[in-house]
Amino acid sequence: MASLNPSHLSIQDDSALHAGHAGNTGGGHYTLTIVSDVFDGLMLIKRHRLVNEAAKDLFASDIHALSIIAKTPAEFDKL
Repeated sequence: MASLNPSHLSIQDDSALHAGHAGNTGGGHYTLTIVSDVFDGLMLIKRHRLVNEAAKDLFASDIHALSIIAKTPAEFDKL
């Protein structure tokens, strides 16, 4: 995630909500909130691709599912 130079990064572990989830061969369920200037001018799908690329090594064993909230600082300030 360092490559995205986030000004805010929070990770919520949602794994307990998905206990016994069919098809889960390991790894947890998470919601990631990330705020970065890098997202300025990018469509949502491009933001998610950047986050997924940054986290790709974690999908092999640590992450089963990732919900992404990717905002610019200006968008985050409006929340």
